[in-house]
Amino acid sequence: MRSRRTHTKSRLGCVQCKHRRIKCDERTPSCNNCLRHEIDCIYSMSPVKSRLLAQNDPAQRISLGSSSMDLINTAETVTLTSSPSPAMIVSPEPDPLNKLDLQRDGHLPGDLHLRDLELMHHYSTVSYRTISCHDKFSASFQNEVPKIALSHPFLMHGLLALSASHLAYLNKGSERAKGYDELAAGHQTLALTLFRKALDNITPSNSEALFAFSSIAAVLAFASPQTTGVHSLSPIDEMLQVVNLCRGVSQILQTSTQWLKTANSWVPNVLASIRTVETQPIPADVDEKLSLLFKLNTDLTVTGQTIEETAVCEHALSELSLSFEQIHSGFDPISVFRWPITVKPAFISSLRERRPMSLVALAHFCILLHMMNDFWWIKEWPRQLLQSIHTLFDPYWRDIIRWPMEVVGVTS
Repeated sequence: MRSRRTHTKSRLGCVQCKHRRIKCDERTPSCNNCLRHEIDCIYSMSPVKSRLLAQNDPAQRISLGSSSMDLINTAETVTLTSSPSPAMIVSPEPDPLNKLDLQRDGHLPGDLHLRDLELMHHYSTVSYRTISCHDKFSASFQNEVPKIALSHPFLMHGLLALSASHLAYLNKGSERAKGYDELAAGHQTLALTLFRKALDNITPSNSEALFAFSSIAAVLAFASPQTTGVHSLSPIDEMLQVVNLCRGVSQILQTSTQWLKTANSWVPNVLASIRTVETQPIPADVDEKLSLLFKLNTDLTVTGQTIEETAVCEHALSELSLSFEQIHSGFDPISVFRWPITVKPAFISSLRERRPMSLVALAHFCILLHMMNDFWWIKEWPRQLLQSIHTLFDPYWRDIIRWPMEVVGVTS
């Protein structure tokens, strides 16, 4: 009797071959039997995938009885057996992302505040460099200040306000500028509200944050007219507000100097590095022009000042002359703000009263501001401030401020 040819049974064949009880070669996407009969070839599971699963998990092998097709299709019930070479039927493959599901009750808000993330990205990559051109100062405001801001919301809002103002300036004239300006105003309002509360209780834990915000606040005060093109006050009065901010920074430093030193703060080191340049004599032509101001200040018949007012103005001119020396010696341009910090309160009052000699000193301060023209938040300030002073003067006093007018490029 002729023996029957042996062959390996197909356990993973297509549905059509199993139904016809013929061997399937398990080729994909269509086996040869289905190709020859020109019918659709359907697998309940990829042959390769099924074979791999069967090899990797022998403990779950099951026999394919008469109801094997039902088992394959539903994957709901299986019958265990000790068949020597069974195939494997598995439940649907688990979602690989389940590995990342920590099965915890997270309570995060759905809103990621993407606009604020955009602002922080811009600050940490671009805006921080626009506060100062001094490397150590900039590095601290990039690396240290954002970390401090995480514990002090007024500072965080200040950083975001600065970034939004800068973006509004960069997008001036476009539709996006208005949105950035609104963001800047919102963050600035929140920052100032929280900052005022913090000023009532200066402590070792908030002194760095207060100093950092005071520095940023001065920039924001200058920046507002640059982004909107509108002065809420006259340029002179807005400058007086900036002066008050600069003086506020000085007061905060005086209050917290000892704390900052003992706490190994970055602030004293940064400020010291800015002042390491040795002062050099100012150029002869600059010295000559400044000397004329000292001479004019002593002529009480022209200035109309009292002796006390003359002394106050002479002190302001001396500090202004020192600021010229520092800038011409290579100090960081931001050091020009030492002048409004060092003048006496009586001089600030004379500026509010629009006293001519005080306005002359302020006009010459515009030359120093003009040297900071690379900073976006300063750009138009020297010109606008000089124009405002020029309109207050008669021809005699206008001639006194001819030098700053020429340097800044303001036509009479």
